[in-house]
Amino acid sequence: MMEKTYEITGMKCDGCVKKVTESFSGVAGVTKVGVSLANANAVVAGDFDEQSLKAALKGTHYSIKL
Repeated sequence: MMEKTYEITGMKCDGCVKKVTESFSGVAGVTKVGVSLANANAVVAGDFDEQSLKAALKGTHYSIKL
């Protein structure tokens, strides 16, 4: 299991935080997600593929820096 912090761009409000959290929570293997608007990042834990996180944001206004 790993836990990593990722820079997230495009978030502007609490609704954005909710959308990113929901998107990452749906990724196979993710066990914990913490998204911070103030820090423009997400802490993701579990056994997951990083490319799946990127794919989870496809079609949204947000992007992840891997």
